[in-house]
Formats: sequence, C-alpha cells, structure tokens
Amino acid sequence: MNSMPYPVILVEGLDGVGKSTLVNALATKLCASLIASPPKMQDPLNQNRDLRTRMDQRKTSVRREFYRSGNFHASLLIEEARKHGPVVLDRYWPSTASFAVLDDHQPEWEPLGIWPSGLIEPDIMILLTVNEDNRLKRMTHRGLVSTDEETRLEKRSQLRGEVIEALRCFEPIEIDTSHLNTDEVFSEVVFWLNQSGILSSISGSHDEISAHKDTSADAYLEKGV
Repeated sequence: MNSMPYPVILVEGLDGVGKSTLVNALATKLCASLIASPPKMQDPLNQNRDLRTRMDQRKTSVRREFYRSGNFHASLLIEEARKHGPVVLDRYWPSTASFAVLDDHQPEWEPLGIWPSGLIEPDIMILLTVNEDNRLKRMTHRGLVSTDEETRLEKRSQLRGEVIEALRCFEPIEIDTSHLNTDEVFSEVVFWLNQSGILSSISGSHDEISAHKDTSADAYLEKGV
C-alpha cells in the first residue's frame, strides 16, 4: 500500500469548456475517485432532490456559505479517498471564491489565491478556458443546461472574464480548449501531469495512458476502459 497520500487533481472551468468530459476521462484512466464540490447531499426538506437545488435559490449570502461549507465536506471525502488512490476534483474552493467576486457585497473570506486553513489543497490545478464563440456552439450542440450563476455570466461576457481572472489567482495550468478536440485536451493534461511528477507517483498509470495515447477521451468514456 502507498504510505503517502495519492495525488489530488483539480479541474476548473466554466460551462462549455469540456470539463465534465475531462474529469470523467481522467477518473476512468487513473482509476481515481471523482469528487465534485459541493458533494451531492440529500435535501432534508425534500428527499427527492439535492440540497444544492434549494440552496441555489436562496439569497446570495446563504448560497455562498453553503458552497464554502461544501468545500470542507469535499475535503473530508478527499482525505479518505486519497488514502486508496488518486482523486480527481470537479471544481473546488477556487470556483467558490472566484464566483463570489460577482457579488455586490463580497464575503469576508481569504484573499483570492489563498486556501482556507484546514482545507486539503490539490497537487495540481488545471484550468480549462474557451473563447465565447466556441463556448456557445458547444453549449447548443450538446444541449447543456447552465447553472443559475452561469446564466448570469452569459448575459455579460465581462463578468465571465472577472471569474476567469479570479481563478488564475490560484496559479493553475491553463489550457485553452477553443481549437482542441477532446483527445488533444486529454493529451495536454497528461503532459502536465507527467511534467509535475503526478503520473510517476501513480503505479502503472503512466504506462497505461501511454499505451492508449491514440485513443480519444470520448472513446475512454464510451468503452468504459
């Protein structure tokens, strides 16, 4: 058994950048746990829905604190999961902190780029970006539904830029997916995982990914490899 915690890989990005495809592909190929923040939690007032659905309809201050708390819940899940294998995160504290820059009355949290005390930090953060034309095409083509917050951003591209700039404060590896297919995005991420030494810390992962380097990320998902 690995005596050290396995690596934690965070993928950030706004809707339409290919984030969901990437996190699923990485989790599959690395045999990693996939954790989203906030994690799914049953609404105590309605057992048939996720608590996030109700919290998204509350006033901004309540919603922000729910998302902040969700990060600590996710951190506990990460702590346990990384004992047994690598972890891939679908958004985390950087998203929570960065979306808060849109608020008229911003919460008195840590400065952007600073992680709250007690929160597990990822070993690497990948930020996917895309230009507006390609983002809209992808959203339409895939029939994706935006979150309430993303819908606000769609109306003002300047706000999207502010969130992206806030995410950059966490010093991510940034990949522009505007003119890349899923296979190319996956290969770029694998390159950075290799450069950072993360692949070498996961027994067998480097050889497995190399053996499938000509297989697209979509194929990984479809075949369930």
